[in-house]
Amino acid sequence: MRDEFSVNHISHSSVGGGAATAAHRLHSALLSLGLNSRMTVSNKTDEERISTVSPHKTWRRYLQRKWSKHLSKTYATKQFNGLSSLGCVTSGLGEKLNLQPRQIINLHWINYDMLSVAEIGALQHPVVWTLHDMWPFSGAEHISELHGWRDGYASVEHREFDLNRWVWQKKAEHWKRPFQIVCPSHWLADCVRQSALMRDWPVTVIPNPIDTDFWKPVDKVQARAELSLPQDAPLVLFGAVRATDDPNKGFAHLVAAMNRVHSEIPEVQAVVFGSDKVDAEFPYPVHFMGRVSDNRLLNRIYSAADVFALPSRREVLGYTGMEAMCSGVPVAAFKVGGLPDLVPDPELGHLARPFDEADLARGIIEILNSRNTDFARQRTTKLRAHVAAKFGSQVVAEQYRRIYEQVWQAL
Repeated sequence: MRDEFSVNHISHSSVGGGAATAAHRLHSALLSLGLNSRMTVSNKTDEERISTVSPHKTWRRYLQRKWSKHLSKTYATKQFNGLSSLGCVTSGLGEKLNLQPRQIINLHWINYDMLSVAEIGALQHPVVWTLHDMWPFSGAEHISELHGWRDGYASVEHREFDLNRWVWQKKAEHWKRPFQIVCPSHWLADCVRQSALMRDWPVTVIPNPIDTDFWKPVDKVQARAELSLPQDAPLVLFGAVRATDDPNKGFAHLVAAMNRVHSEIPEVQAVVFGSDKVDAEFPYPVHFMGRVSDNRLLNRIYSAADVFALPSRREVLGYTGMEAMCSGVPVAAFKVGGLPDLVPDPELGHLARPFDEADLARGIIEILNSRNTDFARQRTTKLRAHVAAKFGSQVVAEQYRRIYEQVWQAL
């Protein structure tokens, strides 16, 4: 056995969003297991064992950022939807990491110019990369529905400069050494194996962790009273970062489905977190909770609901769904991405045909009609048992420990 290893989690942030949450929870789980874990992030934090880095302020970086913004503004919005990252702006973090003592670098979500494509390729430490979206094996896009990443965008036709292909070629040029890839779901791992860039790289499926001691059911009557929500109405919960703004989160699908639910269950009401109030009229009451940063409050919001709707068009695993299930609330979602890993049994929730709003509504109605029954109470127990067995912090931390040991021993 080689000397004990240390792990440095490189993440743009330690708070806010599913990727940052997953990285921080993994770091905490590894510490509780007694491993030498720390984080390097861009956001300010006073938390022990988490260090903040600031990029070098150079003319080179300034010009790179101007060029990157120009390319994105000129081509990204015309060629694909959603977030894009070019990875062409150097920060100096790669050089700093290479000067540190030997360690395992666990990359997470490192965009917003935290590490460039070239800096990632030049890392001298052993690397484990936990994927939180499709950017690492795609071009500039973070979420893809056209599968250009399967052949390096060779079959994608554009009359002008192809931003995705340009970024993909930069990755292929600089990433000559395969990293150990970890995917939170079987769907994302299958995408990696089908990609032109990483199909020959080692990939393992390890889900994101959750603390099942913290996320637990709160008495529904108590939760609704604290949140000033109606005690007797069936409540459908929906929430995410930029819940109503990000098209991938599927708010438009939910609105269409909820109109069908309302026609069957007129007393239904909706609860939304992660977004400000939408300027629109709904045929049923909608309670907007705003952006929620307090997890204890969020746990109560989950517990107050009868069903959590997760109508995303793409979802790596679905942290909000996991938190809801751990709080004893079943999920109704589309059968996309990693959601079959989250809801593998119809007794745990409902996965509708993508993107069949009538089928999604049917699942929500069935769950609402079964509330306050013995089946619903038994389902709460099954939900927590499933989450604890598959996604519990210690379970996930042990799987990562084995991956780290394999990578360390291979040096």
